[in-house]
Amino acid sequence: MRKWILLLWLFLFADAQLLGDLRERTSLDVLQEAGIPRESFQEAGISREDALLYIDFWEDLEYFPLAFPREGAETFSFEDGWHDKRSYGGERFHEGCDIFGSQNLTGYYPVVSITDGWVEQVGWLPLGGWRIGVRSHGGGYFYYAHLSSYGRDFQKGDPVKAGELLGFLGDSGYGPEGTTGMFAPHLHLGIYVETKENPEYALNPYPVLQFLQEKQKIFSY
Repeated sequence: MRKWILLLWLFLFADAQLLGDLRERTSLDVLQEAGIPRESFQEAGISREDALLYIDFWEDLEYFPLAFPREGAETFSFEDGWHDKRSYGGERFHEGCDIFGSQNLTGYYPVVSITDGWVEQVGWLPLGGWRIGVRSHGGGYFYYAHLSSYGRDFQKGDPVKAGELLGFLGDSGYGPEGTTGMFAPHLHLGIYVETKENPEYALNPYPVLQFLQEKQKIFSY
C-alpha cells in the first residue's frame, strides 16, 4: 500500500512540475510576442505573474525618462534597487528605480514623460517631494518623484504627450513641503498597475529602463 501511495505522490509531483514548466514557457512566449525582452525580466528575478502585468502598457513606452543633451556626452546610471530597504517614514521597501546623471546637479536634467497619457496626481508628497503621476492609455501609472520644479502648471486630468517636459531632476522630499538636500539629486521612477487585489500594485521599473535606454529624447541644454 505504501508503495502505491509513494508512486502516486511521485506522479502528482512530476505532473505539477510539468504543468509549471509549461506555464513558464507559455508566459515567456506571450512576453516575446508582445516585443518584451524576456531576458531582462528573468535577470531581474521577476515572476511570470508579474511579468504578464507589463504587457498592457508595454506598447505605450516611447522615451527614456531623462532627456539627453543635443551636444556633449551624458551618461545616466541606474541599478536594480527594487525592494532595497528604506527607513525614512518607517521601515519599508523601495518601490522603484533611481536614475542619476553624471553631474551632481539639481534643476539641470529634463525629466520627460515616458508615455502618452494624462496627469493623475501632481504636487508634494513627504516621501516623493515634488512629484507627478501620469497614467498611460494601457493602464500603467508612471510616478516621477524628487523633481526640483515642473515643466508647466500641470493639473489633474491634463493630457500629456510622450517626450513632453514634466520637470527637472532634483532632490526634493523626505520632509514637509519644500524640503530639499536630504539626498543626492536623482529621479525616482515608480510603475504601478491596478489588479483585482490591489489598486496600486508596484512593478519593478528596471527592465523598462533597460528597454528605453536607446529611446532617448534629445534636448538642448
